[in-house]
Amino acid sequence: MSIMPRERSVRAAPTLASLTLALLIAAPLLSGCARTDGPQAAAVTSPTRASFETAMVERLPDPGSYRISWRGAYGVGQTRVFAGTGNAPTTSGTPIATGARSGSAIVTGLAPTDRWYFTLVADQGRPILIGDRDLRLATAPNFRDVGGYRSTDGRWVRMGLLYRSDQLDRLNASDLAAVAALGVNPVIDLRTASERGREPDRLAPGMRPLILDVAADSSGTLGGDMRKAQAAIASGKGAEMLIDANRDFVSLASARAAYGALLAELANEQAGPIVYHCTAGKDRTGWATAVILTILGVTRDQVFADYMLSNSYLAAKNAATISAVKASGAPINPSFLEPVLTVRSDYLQSAFDEVDRTYGSFDAYVRDGLGISDDQIAALRRKYLSE
Repeated sequence: MSIMPRERSVRAAPTLASLTLALLIAAPLLSGCARTDGPQAAAVTSPTRASFETAMVERLPDPGSYRISWRGAYGVGQTRVFAGTGNAPTTSGTPIATGARSGSAIVTGLAPTDRWYFTLVADQGRPILIGDRDLRLATAPNFRDVGGYRSTDGRWVRMGLLYRSDQLDRLNASDLAAVAALGVNPVIDLRTASERGREPDRLAPGMRPLILDVAADSSGTLGGDMRKAQAAIASGKGAEMLIDANRDFVSLASARAAYGALLAELANEQAGPIVYHCTAGKDRTGWATAVILTILGVTRDQVFADYMLSNSYLAAKNAATISAVKASGAPINPSFLEPVLTVRSDYLQSAFDEVDRTYGSFDAYVRDGLGISDDQIAALRRKYLSE
Protein backbone atom coordinates (compact mmCIF):
# COMPACT_ATOMS: atom_id res chain seq x y z
CA MET A 1 0.00 0.00 0.00
CA SER A 2 1.25 3.41 -0.88
CA ILE A 3 1.43 5.73 2.10
CA MET A 4 2.02 9.43 1.89
CA PRO A 5 4.61 10.97 4.20
CA ARG A 6 2.83 12.39 7.18
CA GLU A 7 3.56 14.24 10.36
CA ARG A 8 3.17 12.42 13.63
CA SER A 9 3.06 13.71 17.18
CA VAL A 10 5.55 11.45 18.92
CA ARG A 11 6.14 11.80 22.62
CA ALA A 12 9.78 12.63 23.16
CA ALA A 13 11.83 9.95 24.89
CA PRO A 14 12.44 10.67 28.58
CA THR A 15 15.78 11.62 30.01
CA LEU A 16 17.84 8.45 30.01
CA ALA A 17 19.22 6.96 33.17
CA SER A 18 21.01 4.38 31.08
CA LEU A 19 21.22 3.25 27.50
CA THR A 20 19.51 -0.02 28.24
CA LEU A 21 16.56 1.59 29.99
CA ALA A 22 16.16 4.01 27.12
CA LEU A 23 16.03 1.23 24.58
CA LEU A 24 13.63 -0.85 26.64
CA ILE A 25 11.26 2.10 26.99
CA ALA A 26 11.46 3.56 23.51
CA ALA A 27 11.76 0.43 21.39
CA PRO A 28 11.36 -3.34 21.68
CA LEU A 29 14.84 -4.25 20.69
CA LEU A 30 15.68 -6.33 23.73
CA SER A 31 12.64 -8.54 23.79
CA GLY A 32 11.93 -8.48 20.11
CA CYS A 33 8.57 -7.34 18.78
CA ALA A 34 6.76 -5.61 14.96
CA ARG A 35 4.42 -0.25 6.88
CA THR A 36 3.16 -3.43 2.19
CA ASP A 37 11.52 -15.17 -1.85
CA GLY A 38 11.43 -18.01 -0.23
CA PRO A 39 9.43 -21.20 -0.73
CA GLN A 40 5.70 -20.57 -0.81
CA ALA A 41 3.92 -22.18 2.12
CA ALA A 42 0.38 -22.77 3.31
CA ALA A 43 -1.38 -22.39 -0.02
CA VAL A 44 -5.05 -21.45 0.35
CA THR A 45 -7.61 -23.92 -0.94
CA SER A 46 -11.12 -23.37 -2.34
CA PRO A 47 -10.12 -20.76 -4.94
CA THR A 48 -12.58 -18.09 -5.98
CA ARG A 49 -12.53 -15.98 -9.08
CA ALA A 50 -10.37 -12.90 -8.67
CA SER A 51 -11.74 -9.65 -10.04
CA PHE A 52 -8.69 -7.52 -9.14
CA GLU A 53 -4.99 -8.25 -9.22
CA THR A 54 -3.89 -5.19 -7.24
CA ALA A 55 -5.63 -2.40 -5.34
CA MET A 56 -4.52 0.28 -2.91
CA VAL A 57 -5.82 3.28 -1.00
CA GLU A 58 -3.72 6.32 -0.17
CA ARG A 59 -4.96 8.97 2.21
CA LEU A 60 -4.01 12.40 0.86
CA PRO A 61 -2.91 15.43 2.89
CA ASP A 62 -6.24 17.24 2.45
CA PRO A 63 -8.69 15.98 5.10
CA GLY A 64 -11.26 13.57 3.71
CA SER A 65 -9.30 13.00 0.48
CA TYR A 66 -8.08 9.65 -0.88
CA ARG A 67 -6.49 8.21 -3.98
CA ILE A 68 -7.78 4.75 -4.97
CA SER A 69 -5.96 2.77 -7.64
CA TRP A 70 -6.51 -0.70 -9.03
CA ARG A 71 -5.69 -3.22 -11.72
CA GLY A 72 -8.46 -5.59 -12.71
CA ALA A 73 -8.04 -9.19 -13.72
CA TYR A 74 -8.01 -10.19 -17.38
CA GLY A 75 -11.46 -9.75 -18.91
CA VAL A 76 -12.62 -6.98 -16.60
CA GLY A 77 -14.00 -4.07 -18.60
CA GLN A 78 -15.27 -1.54 -16.07
CA THR A 79 -14.75 -0.73 -12.41
CA ARG A 80 -17.05 1.13 -10.04
CA VAL A 81 -15.93 2.48 -6.67
CA PHE A 82 -18.23 2.84 -3.66
CA ALA A 83 -17.40 4.40 -0.29
CA GLY A 84 -18.63 3.46 3.17
CA THR A 85 -17.66 3.68 6.82
CA GLY A 86 -18.28 0.04 7.69
CA ASN A 87 -16.05 -2.91 6.92
CA ALA A 88 -18.74 -4.65 4.86
CA PRO A 89 -18.75 -4.14 1.06
CA THR A 90 -20.96 -1.33 -0.22
CA THR A 91 -22.24 -2.14 -3.71
CA SER A 92 -25.46 -0.14 -4.02
CA GLY A 93 -26.27 3.50 -4.63
CA THR A 94 -24.24 5.92 -6.71
CA PRO A 95 -20.55 5.10 -7.14
CA ILE A 96 -18.10 7.79 -6.13
CA ALA A 97 -15.92 6.95 -9.13
CA THR A 98 -15.86 4.78 -12.22
CA GLY A 99 -13.04 3.64 -14.44
CA ALA A 100 -11.70 1.02 -16.78
CA ARG A 101 -10.08 -2.31 -15.95
CA SER A 102 -7.08 -0.47 -14.50
CA GLY A 103 -7.03 3.07 -13.25
CA SER A 104 -7.15 5.43 -10.30
CA ALA A 105 -9.43 8.05 -8.84
CA ILE A 106 -9.10 10.84 -6.29
CA VAL A 107 -12.03 11.21 -3.92
CA THR A 108 -12.52 14.36 -1.83
CA GLY A 109 -15.04 15.71 0.63
CA LEU A 110 -15.42 12.62 2.84
CA ALA A 111 -15.86 13.15 6.57
CA PRO A 112 -12.30 13.35 7.89
CA THR A 113 -13.17 11.91 11.30
CA ASP A 114 -14.49 8.60 9.92
CA ARG A 115 -12.55 5.58 8.80
CA TRP A 116 -13.44 5.04 5.15
CA TYR A 117 -13.45 1.81 3.19
CA PHE A 118 -13.80 1.51 -0.57
CA THR A 119 -15.53 -1.29 -2.45
CA LEU A 120 -14.24 -1.98 -5.96
CA VAL A 121 -16.83 -3.64 -8.15
CA ALA A 122 -15.88 -5.03 -11.56
CA ASP A 123 -18.30 -6.01 -14.30
CA GLN A 124 -17.37 -9.62 -13.60
CA GLY A 125 -15.92 -11.45 -10.63
CA ARG A 126 -16.28 -10.60 -6.95
CA PRO A 127 -15.97 -7.11 -5.40
CA ILE A 128 -13.19 -6.33 -2.94
CA LEU A 129 -13.10 -4.03 0.08
CA ILE A 130 -9.95 -1.99 0.74
CA GLY A 131 -8.92 0.96 2.87
CA ASP A 132 -5.93 2.80 4.24
CA ARG A 133 -4.19 0.36 6.60
CA ASP A 134 -2.66 3.19 8.61
CA LEU A 135 -4.86 4.29 11.51
CA ARG A 136 -2.64 7.37 11.89
CA LEU A 137 -2.58 7.29 15.66
CA ALA A 138 -0.17 9.95 16.88
CA THR A 139 0.66 8.03 20.06
CA ALA A 140 0.81 4.54 18.51
CA PRO A 141 2.43 5.14 15.11
CA ASN A 142 2.76 1.44 14.18
CA PHE A 143 -0.94 0.69 14.72
CA ARG A 144 -2.26 -0.66 11.38
CA ASP A 145 -4.74 -2.97 9.71
CA VAL A 146 -3.38 -6.36 8.67
CA GLY A 147 -5.97 -6.69 5.89
CA GLY A 148 -5.94 -5.64 2.26
CA TYR A 149 -3.45 -8.20 0.89
CA ARG A 150 -4.29 -10.58 -1.96
CA SER A 151 -3.94 -14.30 -1.40
CA THR A 152 -2.55 -16.71 -3.96
CA ASP A 153 -6.05 -17.84 -5.00
CA GLY A 154 -7.30 -14.30 -5.63
CA ARG A 155 -9.14 -13.74 -2.37
CA TRP A 156 -8.24 -10.78 -0.17
CA VAL A 157 -7.49 -10.55 3.53
CA ARG A 158 -10.47 -8.81 5.09
CA MET A 159 -9.99 -5.35 6.54
CA GLY A 160 -11.33 -4.09 9.85
CA LEU A 161 -10.90 -7.39 11.69
CA LEU A 162 -7.25 -7.73 12.61
CA TYR A 163 -4.82 -5.06 13.77
CA ARG A 164 -1.15 -5.00 14.76
CA SER A 165 0.40 -2.29 16.90
CA ASP A 166 3.26 -0.97 18.94
CA GLN A 167 2.90 -0.07 22.62
CA LEU A 168 -0.51 1.10 23.83
CA ASP A 169 0.49 2.68 27.12
CA ARG A 170 1.04 6.05 25.45
CA LEU A 171 -2.41 6.38 23.87
CA ASN A 172 -3.82 9.87 24.31
CA ALA A 173 -7.55 10.41 24.74
CA SER A 174 -8.36 10.80 21.04
CA ASP A 175 -6.28 7.79 19.99
CA LEU A 176 -7.81 5.66 22.73
CA ALA A 177 -11.26 6.65 21.47
CA ALA A 178 -10.24 5.72 17.93
CA VAL A 179 -9.06 2.29 19.08
CA ALA A 180 -12.24 1.76 21.09
CA ALA A 181 -14.32 2.67 18.03
CA LEU A 182 -12.74 -0.25 16.17
CA GLY A 183 -14.38 -2.64 18.60
CA VAL A 184 -11.16 -4.56 19.25
CA ASN A 185 -11.50 -7.19 21.97
CA PRO A 186 -9.36 -8.81 23.22
CA VAL A 187 -6.20 -6.72 23.22
CA ILE A 188 -3.39 -9.28 22.98
CA ASP A 189 -0.14 -8.26 24.68
CA LEU A 190 2.98 -10.16 23.57
CA ARG A 191 5.36 -8.34 25.94
CA THR A 192 7.30 -9.49 28.98
CA ALA A 193 6.15 -9.01 32.56
CA SER A 194 8.70 -6.25 33.11
CA GLU A 195 7.46 -4.35 30.04
CA ARG A 196 3.84 -4.70 31.13
CA GLY A 197 4.66 -3.56 34.65
CA ARG A 198 6.61 -0.54 33.47
CA GLU A 199 4.23 0.50 30.68
CA PRO A 200 0.78 -1.06 31.19
CA ASP A 201 -1.66 -0.87 28.30
CA ARG A 202 -4.13 1.97 28.37
CA LEU A 203 -7.47 0.34 27.53
CA ALA A 204 -11.02 1.62 27.25
CA PRO A 205 -13.75 0.19 29.52
CA GLY A 206 -14.81 -3.25 28.34
CA MET A 207 -11.58 -4.07 26.53
CA ARG A 208 -10.29 -7.47 27.66
CA PRO A 209 -6.51 -7.89 27.94
CA LEU A 210 -4.99 -11.24 26.94
CA ILE A 211 -1.37 -11.77 28.00
CA LEU A 212 0.70 -14.02 25.72
CA ASP A 213 4.31 -13.54 26.76
CA VAL A 214 6.48 -14.64 23.86
CA ALA A 215 9.71 -14.39 25.86
CA ALA A 216 8.59 -15.87 29.18
CA ASP A 217 11.07 -18.76 28.93
CA SER A 218 14.03 -16.71 27.72
CA SER A 219 17.00 -16.05 29.98
CA GLY A 220 18.81 -13.89 27.41
CA THR A 221 18.21 -10.65 25.56
CA LEU A 222 14.83 -11.82 24.26
CA GLY A 223 13.64 -11.96 27.85
CA GLY A 224 15.12 -8.57 28.71
CA ASP A 225 18.61 -9.36 30.04
CA MET A 226 19.79 -5.74 30.04
CA ARG A 227 23.46 -6.48 30.59
CA LYS A 228 23.69 -8.87 27.67
CA ALA A 229 21.67 -6.54 25.45
CA GLN A 230 23.75 -3.52 26.38
CA ALA A 231 26.96 -5.41 25.67
CA ALA A 232 25.66 -6.59 22.29
CA ILE A 233 24.55 -3.11 21.25
CA ALA A 234 27.70 -1.38 22.50
CA SER A 235 29.86 -3.82 20.52
CA GLY A 236 27.86 -3.27 17.33
CA LYS A 237 26.22 -6.69 17.42
CA GLY A 238 22.61 -5.51 17.48
CA ALA A 239 21.79 -7.16 14.17
CA GLU A 240 23.10 -10.51 15.36
CA MET A 241 21.03 -10.11 18.53
CA LEU A 242 17.82 -9.65 16.55
CA ILE A 243 18.61 -12.52 14.20
CA ASP A 244 18.96 -14.75 17.26
CA ALA A 245 15.73 -13.33 18.69
CA ASN A 246 13.83 -14.18 15.51
CA ARG A 247 15.11 -17.74 15.69
CA ASP A 248 13.82 -17.85 19.26
CA PHE A 249 10.36 -16.78 18.09
CA VAL A 250 10.21 -20.15 16.34
CA SER A 251 12.01 -22.44 18.78
CA LEU A 252 11.41 -21.05 22.28
CA ALA A 253 8.68 -22.96 24.14
CA SER A 254 6.98 -19.81 25.45
CA ALA A 255 7.02 -18.31 21.96
CA ARG A 256 5.40 -21.39 20.47
CA ALA A 257 2.79 -21.37 23.21
CA ALA A 258 2.09 -17.64 22.75
CA TYR A 259 1.79 -17.75 18.97
CA GLY A 260 -0.29 -20.91 19.11
CA ALA A 261 -2.66 -19.27 21.60
CA LEU A 262 -2.83 -16.16 19.42
CA LEU A 263 -3.87 -18.20 16.39
CA ALA A 264 -6.40 -20.15 18.42
CA GLU A 265 -7.94 -16.88 19.61
CA LEU A 266 -8.10 -15.56 16.06
CA ALA A 267 -9.72 -18.80 14.86
CA ASN A 268 -12.73 -18.20 17.13
CA GLU A 269 -15.28 -17.34 14.49
CA GLN A 270 -17.55 -15.70 17.07
CA ALA A 271 -14.92 -13.17 18.11
CA GLY A 272 -14.88 -9.68 16.66
CA PRO A 273 -11.93 -7.43 15.73
CA ILE A 274 -8.66 -8.14 17.56
CA VAL A 275 -5.42 -6.21 18.07
CA TYR A 276 -2.10 -7.78 19.07
CA HIS A 277 0.99 -5.82 19.97
CA CYS A 278 4.37 -5.64 21.68
CA THR A 279 6.48 -2.52 22.29
CA ALA A 280 7.40 -1.24 18.84
CA GLY A 281 5.19 -3.70 16.96
CA LYS A 282 8.01 -4.83 14.73
CA ASP A 283 9.67 -8.06 15.91
CA ARG A 284 7.37 -10.21 18.07
CA THR A 285 4.39 -8.63 16.35
CA GLY A 286 6.18 -8.85 13.02
CA TRP A 287 6.61 -12.62 13.27
CA ALA A 288 2.99 -13.03 14.41
CA THR A 289 1.85 -11.14 11.31
CA ALA A 290 4.13 -13.14 9.03
CA VAL A 291 2.65 -16.37 10.37
CA ILE A 292 -0.93 -15.15 10.01
CA LEU A 293 -0.49 -13.83 6.46
CA THR A 294 1.34 -16.96 5.36
CA ILE A 295 -1.47 -19.17 6.67
CA LEU A 296 -3.89 -16.99 4.71
CA GLY A 297 -1.93 -17.58 1.51
CA VAL A 298 -0.34 -14.15 1.09
CA THR A 299 2.85 -14.40 -0.98
CA ARG A 300 6.19 -14.40 0.74
CA ASP A 301 7.10 -11.16 -1.06
CA GLN A 302 4.04 -9.42 0.40
CA VAL A 303 4.75 -10.84 3.84
CA PHE A 304 8.23 -9.32 3.75
CA ALA A 305 6.89 -6.02 2.38
CA ASP A 306 4.44 -5.72 5.27
CA TYR A 307 7.21 -6.55 7.72
CA MET A 308 9.55 -3.89 6.33
CA LEU A 309 6.89 -1.16 6.56
CA SER A 310 7.60 -0.85 10.28
CA ASN A 311 10.67 1.17 9.31
CA SER A 312 8.46 3.86 7.77
CA TYR A 313 5.86 3.84 10.52
CA LEU A 314 8.47 4.07 13.28
CA ALA A 315 10.83 6.55 11.61
CA ALA A 316 9.89 9.56 13.76
CA LYS A 317 9.79 7.53 16.98
CA ASN A 318 13.20 6.03 16.24
CA ALA A 319 14.69 9.42 15.42
CA ALA A 320 13.48 10.71 18.80
CA THR A 321 15.09 7.73 20.53
CA ILE A 322 18.44 8.29 18.82
CA SER A 323 18.35 12.00 19.68
CA ALA A 324 17.62 11.19 23.31
CA VAL A 325 20.48 8.69 23.49
CA LYS A 326 22.86 11.25 22.00
CA ALA A 327 21.71 13.91 24.45
CA SER A 328 22.15 11.53 27.37
CA GLY A 329 25.85 11.17 26.69
CA ALA A 330 25.57 7.37 26.78
CA PRO A 331 28.89 5.79 25.73
CA ILE A 332 27.68 4.21 22.50
CA ASN A 333 28.10 4.84 18.82
CA PRO A 334 24.68 6.11 17.63
CA SER A 335 25.06 4.11 14.42
CA PHE A 336 24.85 0.94 16.54
CA LEU A 337 21.24 1.82 17.42
CA GLU A 338 19.89 1.60 13.88
CA PRO A 339 19.96 -2.24 13.63
CA VAL A 340 17.96 -2.64 16.82
CA LEU A 341 15.44 0.14 16.22
CA THR A 342 14.54 -1.04 12.72
CA VAL A 343 13.73 -4.27 10.93
CA ARG A 344 15.76 -5.94 8.22
CA SER A 345 14.71 -8.65 5.82
CA ASP A 346 17.36 -11.02 7.14
CA TYR A 347 15.77 -10.81 10.61
CA LEU A 348 12.50 -12.24 9.30
CA GLN A 349 14.33 -14.62 6.99
CA SER A 350 16.13 -16.10 9.99
CA ALA A 351 12.76 -17.04 11.50
CA PHE A 352 11.59 -18.70 8.28
CA ASP A 353 14.95 -20.51 8.04
CA GLU A 354 14.49 -21.76 11.60
CA VAL A 355 11.06 -23.08 10.63
CA ASP A 356 12.57 -25.05 7.76
CA ARG A 357 15.51 -26.28 9.83
CA THR A 358 13.45 -27.43 12.80
CA TYR A 359 10.16 -28.53 11.22
CA GLY A 360 10.92 -29.08 7.55
CA SER A 361 7.99 -26.98 6.33
CA PHE A 362 5.79 -24.11 7.38
CA ASP A 363 2.74 -26.37 7.53
CA ALA A 364 4.55 -28.67 9.98
CA TYR A 365 5.54 -25.68 12.13
CA VAL A 366 1.94 -24.52 12.37
CA ARG A 367 0.65 -28.02 13.08
CA ASP A 368 3.38 -29.45 15.31
CA GLY A 369 5.11 -26.37 16.69
CA LEU A 370 2.06 -24.20 17.34
CA GLY A 371 -0.53 -26.95 17.80
CA ILE A 372 -2.99 -25.54 15.28
CA SER A 373 -5.38 -28.05 13.75
CA ASP A 374 -6.66 -28.25 10.20
CA ASP A 375 -10.09 -27.18 11.47
CA GLN A 376 -8.57 -24.07 13.06
CA ILE A 377 -6.68 -23.24 9.86
CA ALA A 378 -9.92 -23.58 7.91
CA ALA A 379 -11.63 -21.30 10.43
CA LEU A 380 -8.90 -18.67 10.06
CA ARG A 381 -9.35 -18.69 6.30
CA ARG A 382 -13.13 -18.50 6.50
CA LYS A 383 -12.96 -15.59 8.89
CA TYR A 384 -10.19 -13.50 7.41
CA LEU A 385 -10.41 -14.15 3.66
CA SER A 386 -13.07 -12.69 1.40
CA GLU A 387 -15.41 -15.14 -0.28
